[in-house]
Amino acid sequence: MNFQELDAKWQQAWHEAKLFEVDSDKKPKFYLTVAYPYVSGPMHVGHGRTYTVPDVIARYKRMRGLNVLFPMAYHFTGTPIVGAAKRVTRREPDFVRVLTERYGVAEPELPKFEDPHYFATHFARESELSYRKGMEWLGYSIDWRREFTTVDPSYSKFIAWQYHKLYDAGLIVKGKHPVKWCPGCGNPVTDHDLLEGEGVGIVEFTLLKYKIDDYVIPAATLRPETVFGVTNLWLNPDVKYVSAQVNGERWIVSEQAVKKLRDQGYQVGEVSSIRINFGREVEVPLTHKRVPILPAKFVDPDNATGVVGSVPSHAPYDHVALLELQQHPDTLKAHGVKSSDVEGLKPISLIEVEGFGESPAIDVVNRIGIKDQTDSRLEEATAEVYRNEFAKGRMRSWVPKYAGMLVSRAKTAVCDDMLANNEAATMYEFSAKPVVCRCGTPVTVKVVEDQWFLNYADEGWKEKARACLARMDLVPPETRAQFEHTIGWLHEWPCTRSIGMGTPAPWDPKWIIESLSDSTIYMAYYTIAHILKTIDPAKLTDEVFDYVFHGKGSADSISRSTGIDRQALERMRREFEYWYPLDYRMSANELIPNHLTFHIFHHALLFPKLCPRGIISFGMAVLEGEKMSSSKGNIIAINEAVREYGADTVRLYLMSVSEPWQDLDWRTSEVEAMRRNLERFYSLAEEILVLPETGSPSFAQPELWMLSQLQRHVQAVTEALEAFETRKAVQHAFFFIMQNLRWYMKRAQQPEARAHMLKRVFNVWLRLLAPFTPHICEELWERAKSGGFISVAPWPKVEEGLIDEGAELVESYLGRVLEDIGKILRVVKVEKPKRVCLYVAQDWKWRAYRIAMTRVQDGRVDFGKLLRTVEKELGLRLHTADLAKYLQQAVQELRGMPEQDLKTLARVEVDELQVLLDATNFLREQLGVQEVRVFKAEDATRYDPQDRAKLATPMRPAIFVE
Repeated sequence: MNFQELDAKWQQAWHEAKLFEVDSDKKPKFYLTVAYPYVSGPMHVGHGRTYTVPDVIARYKRMRGLNVLFPMAYHFTGTPIVGAAKRVTRREPDFVRVLTERYGVAEPELPKFEDPHYFATHFARESELSYRKGMEWLGYSIDWRREFTTVDPSYSKFIAWQYHKLYDAGLIVKGKHPVKWCPGCGNPVTDHDLLEGEGVGIVEFTLLKYKIDDYVIPAATLRPETVFGVTNLWLNPDVKYVSAQVNGERWIVSEQAVKKLRDQGYQVGEVSSIRINFGREVEVPLTHKRVPILPAKFVDPDNATGVVGSVPSHAPYDHVALLELQQHPDTLKAHGVKSSDVEGLKPISLIEVEGFGESPAIDVVNRIGIKDQTDSRLEEATAEVYRNEFAKGRMRSWVPKYAGMLVSRAKTAVCDDMLANNEAATMYEFSAKPVVCRCGTPVTVKVVEDQWFLNYADEGWKEKARACLARMDLVPPETRAQFEHTIGWLHEWPCTRSIGMGTPAPWDPKWIIESLSDSTIYMAYYTIAHILKTIDPAKLTDEVFDYVFHGKGSADSISRSTGIDRQALERMRREFEYWYPLDYRMSANELIPNHLTFHIFHHALLFPKLCPRGIISFGMAVLEGEKMSSSKGNIIAINEAVREYGADTVRLYLMSVSEPWQDLDWRTSEVEAMRRNLERFYSLAEEILVLPETGSPSFAQPELWMLSQLQRHVQAVTEALEAFETRKAVQHAFFFIMQNLRWYMKRAQQPEARAHMLKRVFNVWLRLLAPFTPHICEELWERAKSGGFISVAPWPKVEEGLIDEGAELVESYLGRVLEDIGKILRVVKVEKPKRVCLYVAQDWKWRAYRIAMTRVQDGRVDFGKLLRTVEKELGLRLHTADLAKYLQQAVQELRGMPEQDLKTLARVEVDELQVLLDATNFLREQLGVQEVRVFKAEDATRYDPQDRAKLATPMRPAIFVE
């Protein structure tokens, strides 16, 4: 089938009908947004998952009768797009190759891409690979009237209003703080600006000042409290070290550390090469004991100062490195160190930790089996030791001044004391590397002074954010801990840049508001975006936004002072009041540490009574197990996927693989399988469409079961979509109904009832699938002459009266019987048996079974009491051992039965004999046998050459295959 023709037909029909353009109304509303795309490259299938989830929810809520707003815009702000344009200007070969060979940019067009705005517009709207076209091809139900970019003049006026409010509240400060810094852009950068290193933090090292002659050797550590356990100092013999004048002292550091110290505010003067004399002793700060300088190749010259203090009792790397040196005296000799100076170095235990011995580092290294410095498991060992010591460690009693102190407190106390005595300094470093700007420049840590920050450290603001969060629904619920943690640790955030696209800071226009700071409340802007397009941006004063968003002032007076039509002002106020608060915000889980939490902070301050009602956090998407990257070209663009498979295949696949908060791995083989499934669905639909109209025939068991199952699926899909469980919803709406229909079509015996049932199920089935596969469903809805668009048809309701537990139990029973017979046929290796005989359990077994059932339902079974009750109530002439054996089997089977099945069986009487007699033709056809015969086990005239009847139990007929 030609999916693409269907896609185009219905997308055009929706557009012409303006089906998804909505305004304030008397109907109840549902307003959802998803993070607008940062348009530094094409829309790919990973983005497709991000944006299909909200579209499915929007379509579902619309069919539930709500007035649904689903808008979209484009993020142009910041330096990444500027960085990409610079890469074009420099004609970087790899990047140019991706643009021209992968993304279809003609060589003569490249000069245009040197303009950041042109670059962004190309991937926002113009290119066949753009987000706008990708979203249209996937059939999103977006109100495109509200589309905007974050560099539109009206949007900049809105951001200026927001930042005036923040500035007036005292929440924008200028200060001295460490930031991620791109030397190429001359700007602080955040995660949105990075090519590599998203999520990497900045950690604060303490530099312990070891002294030798007139020099200071600053060793970086995250654990200053372990200074009492230092046995030696580590330097790398393969690294170039230099002597540098730093703040009036002569420091010995790696060559790479010099620029870092300058970037972090140290006064660095003359720098000269220096030779390291291994074996010489240095004085340890605070303790003032002397320890030797020893060689270690694990020391990274690009990490902090390139110098490390050795604490083998509490640092796995140090323990392993010291052991290696002690075991290889030739290495020591090569560096002029006497082996006798090293042999006497013993680990010094200064921290006691429950569950560990004297030296936790040694315990963990021995347990894991680490033998040398190159073992990658050293990172794991280090993390385990540090985590346990920090969480539950105490300083040992011999440690002066800090004895008995929790490690978590001692760390700060020791650091403060050494800083006060000039025995230590601080330095910042990345928690992981590499960190690379989108312009291609390696990022550094820089301490900036002339920089504007949003003061998320303000405790009053944090409390407002916590109050807002407490009222919100979070999906999945476990993200609440992440949000609470982020609110707690967030501190000053650099909110401006000196270059890039965006809104000038209204209090200091030489700065530009950065991309994660101008995208916190744009959900409010969407509510009026379509009206603002009719207003001159120059007229948009703060008073306008105060009136629209806060109801301050009057429309008449603001109309007179600005020249904006009064009705336009009142309409904007109505639109905002109708749509706010936002019902649900959707974005990536990785944005909880920044964007999503900023979103809460800013709403808590500016709209304290209108905080968002909920946030759904998404997992990441990968391609065949590999991370996708637009800048490197390893993606499948949406237009490529849609042209190959059709919009509905892509949509259904993206929704079926995982729940939104789980990671998704796009696998081409699975997408192709999904297309085949949709083709089979369409073929079945065409068969149903040509069936004759039949009126209202009477229903037999198969019809009663099918109607009951349908109600179950309507309920399951509805509940799943209410909980944003799109995968679960697809399982029921597509796969499970398909399975049920296939079973029903085998079971149905009456042609009129079959035709009627298939058409009835089909009408509901299409509506359940419409949020996922809207194009195919619109086409089939039209062919079924159902009237109007299925996109706005009423959502199916559960008809409680059609739920028939008895009918469901019968079909489940028949399925098990078929399965049991199939197992026997496989064991005896008979392809086409002559006859299958089924023997239904004796009446006394059923009576005993029901007595046992009541006991199992009550809880603990007193077997002796059960046996006596059955013997008494049934008055059986049966050997007690035989009855006991049967009851044990029955109790075991009942205990293994799902609780719901047990309850159903207790409520419903099943006439096994009649069920099997009615189904003999069905069983014969499914098994391909000449004859199926059914008997009561106690029937004296039964055909039973192997006396199988005695094995029959309730709901498990005995089977004989001939």
